[in-house]
Amino acid sequence: MAILESGPAAAQVARNIQRVRKARQLKQSDVSERLAAAGRPTLPTVVSKIERGERRIDVDDLIAFGRALDVPPALLLFPLGEDQNVEVLAGQLTPTWDAFRWFVGEAPFPGDAGTPHGERDPETGLAEWYENPWQEGAAPVVLWREHAERVREWFAVPGRVRRLRLDEEGEREQRAREWEQAEAALRQTRNTMRMRGLKPPRLPEELAELEQ
Repeated sequence: MAILESGPAAAQVARNIQRVRKARQLKQSDVSERLAAAGRPTLPTVVSKIERGERRIDVDDLIAFGRALDVPPALLLFPLGEDQNVEVLAGQLTPTWDAFRWFVGEAPFPGDAGTPHGERDPETGLAEWYENPWQEGAAPVVLWREHAERVREWFAVPGRVRRLRLDEEGEREQRAREWEQAEAALRQTRNTMRMRGLKPPRLPEELAELEQ
């Protein structure tokens, strides 16, 4: 079976691997050693071929190069601060920030308005509303961020209550109320995850009893 040629994303990664390597003042042999330490043995000659676009780069390579170069793999795809626009798919040029946000689950695919529904406005030609399946697909990202925020809120309760300058009893009661509210919100998020068939993340030791 014929191997497909590399697309624009792979070319972008190759250019950024070389750019970051040089910015880190690393030799290709240095990167090779770091890749081996990351569990992805790669000869310096292969690193050179990857940078020149003469060897296909796969997802495992992307992750390993991110680890070896100390840079988020997403930035090897979408280099914020380097290029104003990137070619996400063949012939589809889009702002780098928009592409990055889509990649990490923060926004729909750039320019994707969704599937039109309802009557169209005779003046604008736009539908009354749009249904975007991306929102469903990105739900785990939203829920995991919400979960992390709920946990941070729980741990922030003592400091927040302390700033209220209550007496000892009032502080104890306020702390208990806020912890109860924070735990209820966290339970709700975790229940939503389970309703969607997702396994919630492990809780910190301080909150382990929440699952009992």
